[in-house]
Amino acid sequence: MGQLSYPLDQESKKIVERTVDEFLEQKVFDLIWKKTFHWLEMFDSLDGCHVVADASTIDYNGIAISTSNVNADTAYVQKTPSWQGLITFSQRSNLRSNFVISSVTNVTAYILVGNTYSGQSYYGFKIVNNVLKGVSFDGSTQKTVDLMTIEASTSYAIEARYSPAGKIIFLVNTVERGVITENLPSRIEVANVYPLNFSITTNTTAVKTLQFSFWEYLQSRNILR
Repeated sequence: MGQLSYPLDQESKKIVERTVDEFLEQKVFDLIWKKTFHWLEMFDSLDGCHVVADASTIDYNGIAISTSNVNADTAYVQKTPSWQGLITFSQRSNLRSNFVISSVTNVTAYILVGNTYSGQSYYGFKIVNNVLKGVSFDGSTQKTVDLMTIEASTSYAIEARYSPAGKIIFLVNTVERGVITENLPSRIEVANVYPLNFSITTNTTAVKTLQFSFWEYLQSRNILR
Protein backbone atom coordinates (compact mmCIF):
# COMPACT_ATOMS: atom_id res chain seq x y z
CA MET A 1 0.00 0.00 0.00
CA GLY A 2 1.38 3.41 -0.95
CA GLN A 3 1.43 6.57 1.13
CA LEU A 4 -1.96 7.67 2.38
CA SER A 5 -3.32 10.90 0.96
CA TYR A 6 -6.01 13.20 2.31
CA PRO A 7 -8.94 12.99 2.08
CA LEU A 8 -8.88 9.26 2.78
CA ASP A 9 -10.96 6.88 0.72
CA GLN A 10 -13.33 4.52 2.52
CA GLU A 11 -10.94 1.55 2.53
CA SER A 12 -8.10 3.66 3.92
CA LYS A 13 -10.41 4.97 6.65
CA LYS A 14 -11.28 1.42 7.68
CA ILE A 15 -7.61 0.43 7.87
CA VAL A 16 -6.75 3.48 9.98
CA GLU A 17 -9.72 2.87 12.26
CA ARG A 18 -8.79 -0.77 12.87
CA THR A 19 -5.16 0.19 13.55
CA VAL A 20 -6.12 2.92 16.01
CA ASP A 21 -8.55 0.61 17.81
CA GLU A 22 -5.71 -1.82 18.45
CA PHE A 23 -3.83 0.60 20.73
CA LEU A 24 -6.09 3.57 21.52
CA GLU A 25 -7.89 2.13 24.56
CA GLN A 26 -4.65 1.15 26.29
CA LYS A 27 -3.02 4.45 25.30
CA VAL A 28 -5.85 6.51 26.77
CA PHE A 29 -5.93 4.39 29.93
CA ASP A 30 -2.19 4.80 30.44
CA LEU A 31 -2.38 8.53 29.75
CA ILE A 32 -5.07 9.06 32.39
CA TRP A 33 -3.41 6.83 34.98
CA LYS A 34 0.22 7.82 34.50
CA LYS A 35 0.07 11.38 33.24
CA THR A 36 -2.89 13.08 34.93
CA PHE A 37 -4.29 13.70 38.38
CA HIS A 38 -8.00 14.60 38.57
CA TRP A 39 -10.10 15.42 41.63
CA LEU A 40 -13.76 16.41 41.66
CA GLU A 41 -15.22 17.18 45.10
CA MET A 42 -18.97 17.78 45.54
CA PHE A 43 -18.76 18.06 49.34
CA ASP A 44 -21.11 15.39 50.57
CA SER A 45 -19.42 15.76 53.94
CA LEU A 46 -16.89 17.89 55.79
CA ASP A 47 -15.18 14.73 57.05
CA GLY A 48 -11.52 14.80 56.11
CA CYS A 49 -11.43 18.59 55.73
CA HIS A 50 -9.62 20.97 58.06
CA VAL A 51 -12.31 23.49 59.03
CA VAL A 52 -11.81 26.53 61.25
CA ALA A 53 -14.90 28.70 61.33
CA ASP A 54 -17.22 30.38 63.77
CA ALA A 55 -19.97 28.53 61.91
CA SER A 56 -19.87 25.99 59.09
CA THR A 57 -22.68 24.10 57.40
CA ILE A 58 -23.16 21.69 54.54
CA ASP A 59 -26.44 21.06 52.71
CA TYR A 60 -27.74 20.43 49.19
CA ASN A 61 -26.19 23.72 48.03
CA GLY A 62 -22.70 22.94 49.32
CA ILE A 63 -20.51 24.32 52.11
CA ALA A 64 -20.85 27.61 53.96
CA ILE A 65 -18.17 28.95 56.32
CA SER A 66 -18.62 32.04 58.46
CA THR A 67 -16.40 34.27 60.55
CA SER A 68 -17.35 35.60 63.95
CA ASN A 69 -18.22 39.27 64.45
CA VAL A 70 -14.70 40.01 65.72
CA ASN A 71 -12.54 42.21 63.48
CA ALA A 72 -9.82 40.26 61.60
CA ASP A 73 -11.37 36.87 62.36
CA THR A 74 -10.75 34.29 59.61
CA ALA A 75 -12.75 31.20 58.69
CA TYR A 76 -11.32 28.58 56.39
CA VAL A 77 -11.66 25.08 55.02
CA GLN A 78 -8.69 23.15 53.65
CA LYS A 79 -7.83 19.74 52.32
CA THR A 80 -4.32 18.70 53.33
CA PRO A 81 -3.37 15.17 52.17
CA SER A 82 0.24 15.43 53.32
CA TRP A 83 1.57 12.14 51.92
CA GLN A 84 0.04 11.98 48.45
CA GLY A 85 3.16 13.20 46.58
CA LEU A 86 1.14 13.87 43.42
CA ILE A 87 0.30 17.58 43.36
CA THR A 88 3.07 19.96 42.32
CA PHE A 89 3.41 23.40 40.76
CA SER A 90 6.06 22.04 38.39
CA GLN A 91 3.25 20.68 36.20
CA ARG A 92 0.40 22.25 34.25
CA SER A 93 -2.89 22.37 36.18
CA ASN A 94 -6.41 23.80 36.13
CA LEU A 95 -8.86 24.54 38.94
CA ARG A 96 -12.59 25.16 38.75
CA SER A 97 -15.16 26.09 41.41
CA ASN A 98 -17.91 28.54 42.28
CA PHE A 99 -18.67 30.86 45.18
CA VAL A 100 -21.29 33.06 46.80
CA ILE A 101 -20.20 35.70 49.30
CA SER A 102 -22.56 37.30 51.82
CA SER A 103 -21.07 40.80 51.77
CA VAL A 104 -18.77 42.84 49.53
CA THR A 105 -17.63 45.38 52.12
CA ASN A 106 -14.84 44.99 54.69
CA VAL A 107 -14.02 41.46 53.56
CA THR A 108 -11.10 39.51 52.12
CA ALA A 109 -11.35 35.95 50.79
CA TYR A 110 -9.15 33.43 49.00
CA ILE A 111 -9.98 30.41 46.81
CA LEU A 112 -6.68 28.68 46.14
CA VAL A 113 -4.47 25.77 45.30
CA GLY A 114 -1.58 26.10 47.75
CA ASN A 115 -1.23 27.85 51.07
CA THR A 116 -0.92 31.44 52.26
CA TYR A 117 1.58 30.58 54.99
CA SER A 118 4.86 32.46 54.68
CA GLY A 119 7.19 31.10 52.03
CA GLN A 120 4.69 28.79 50.31
CA SER A 121 3.32 29.13 46.78
CA TYR A 122 -0.27 29.38 45.59
CA TYR A 123 -2.54 30.51 42.79
CA GLY A 124 -6.28 31.04 42.41
CA PHE A 125 -8.67 33.83 43.30
CA LYS A 126 -8.74 36.65 45.81
CA ILE A 127 -11.75 38.74 46.83
CA VAL A 128 -11.18 42.21 48.25
CA ASN A 129 -14.53 43.79 49.02
CA ASN A 130 -16.41 43.97 45.68
CA VAL A 131 -13.44 43.15 43.44
CA LEU A 132 -12.64 39.61 42.31
CA LYS A 133 -8.97 39.19 41.49
CA GLY A 134 -6.76 36.52 40.03
CA VAL A 135 -3.82 35.88 42.34
CA SER A 136 -0.42 34.19 42.25
CA PHE A 137 2.35 33.91 44.85
CA ASP A 138 5.88 32.68 44.25
CA GLY A 139 6.86 32.30 47.89
CA SER A 140 7.85 35.93 48.41
CA THR A 141 5.73 38.25 46.23
CA GLN A 142 2.00 38.26 45.55
CA LYS A 143 0.76 39.29 42.11
CA THR A 144 -2.90 40.10 41.41
CA VAL A 145 -5.00 41.11 38.45
CA ASP A 146 -8.48 42.66 38.75
CA LEU A 147 -11.06 40.47 37.01
CA MET A 148 -14.44 42.04 37.71
CA THR A 149 -16.73 43.75 40.19
CA ILE A 150 -18.93 41.32 42.10
CA GLU A 151 -22.15 41.52 44.11
CA ALA A 152 -23.20 39.91 47.35
CA SER A 153 -25.44 36.81 47.33
CA THR A 154 -24.59 36.09 43.67
CA SER A 155 -23.05 32.88 42.33
CA TYR A 156 -19.90 33.10 40.24
CA ALA A 157 -18.27 30.24 38.33
CA ILE A 158 -14.49 30.57 38.41
CA GLU A 159 -11.65 28.80 36.62
CA ALA A 160 -7.86 29.22 36.58
CA ARG A 161 -5.51 27.56 34.07
CA TYR A 162 -1.92 27.39 35.24
CA SER A 163 1.07 26.83 32.98
CA PRO A 164 4.47 26.62 34.70
CA ALA A 165 5.96 27.81 31.41
CA GLY A 166 4.79 31.31 32.21
CA LYS A 167 1.15 32.26 32.80
CA ILE A 168 -2.15 31.76 34.60
CA ILE A 169 -5.39 32.44 32.72
CA PHE A 170 -8.44 33.39 34.80
CA LEU A 171 -12.05 32.90 33.71
CA VAL A 172 -15.32 33.94 35.34
CA ASN A 173 -18.61 32.49 34.11
CA THR A 174 -16.64 30.88 31.22
CA VAL A 175 -15.29 34.26 30.01
CA GLU A 176 -11.55 35.01 30.14
CA ARG A 177 -11.04 37.99 32.44
CA GLY A 178 -7.32 38.26 33.08
CA VAL A 179 -3.82 36.80 32.87
CA ILE A 180 -0.85 36.77 35.25
CA THR A 181 2.66 36.17 33.90
CA GLU A 182 4.76 37.19 36.92
CA ASN A 183 5.38 35.76 40.40
CA LEU A 184 4.07 32.32 39.48
CA PRO A 185 4.26 29.49 42.03
CA SER A 186 7.66 27.93 42.53
CA ARG A 187 8.38 25.27 39.89
CA ILE A 188 10.52 23.22 42.26
CA GLU A 189 9.12 19.71 42.03
CA VAL A 190 7.94 19.20 45.60
CA ALA A 191 4.51 18.07 46.69
CA ASN A 192 1.87 20.71 47.37
CA VAL A 193 -0.12 19.49 50.35
CA TYR A 194 -2.91 22.07 49.95
CA PRO A 195 -4.91 21.11 46.85
CA LEU A 196 -7.92 23.02 48.24
CA ASN A 197 -7.89 26.18 50.35
CA PHE A 198 -10.89 28.48 50.91
CA SER A 199 -10.78 31.31 53.46
CA ILE A 200 -12.69 34.47 54.38
CA THR A 201 -11.68 37.28 56.75
CA THR A 202 -13.93 39.95 58.19
CA ASN A 203 -12.32 43.38 58.36
CA THR A 204 -14.96 44.80 60.65
CA THR A 205 -17.13 43.69 63.57
CA ALA A 206 -19.63 41.81 61.39
CA VAL A 207 -20.04 38.19 60.32
CA LYS A 208 -18.95 37.32 56.76
CA THR A 209 -19.91 34.09 54.98
CA LEU A 210 -18.43 32.28 51.97
CA GLN A 211 -20.34 29.48 50.20
CA PHE A 212 -19.21 27.07 47.50
CA SER A 213 -20.69 23.94 45.92
CA PHE A 214 -17.84 22.04 44.31
CA TRP A 215 -14.12 21.91 43.61
CA GLU A 216 -12.40 20.46 40.55
CA TYR A 217 -8.65 20.14 40.00
CA LEU A 218 -6.78 18.64 37.04
CA GLN A 219 -3.01 18.33 36.78
CA SER A 220 -0.45 16.83 34.44
CA ARG A 221 1.95 14.37 36.04
CA ASN A 222 5.42 13.15 35.15
CA ILE A 223 5.98 10.78 38.07
CA LEU A 224 4.97 7.50 36.43
CA ARG A 225 6.46 6.53 33.07
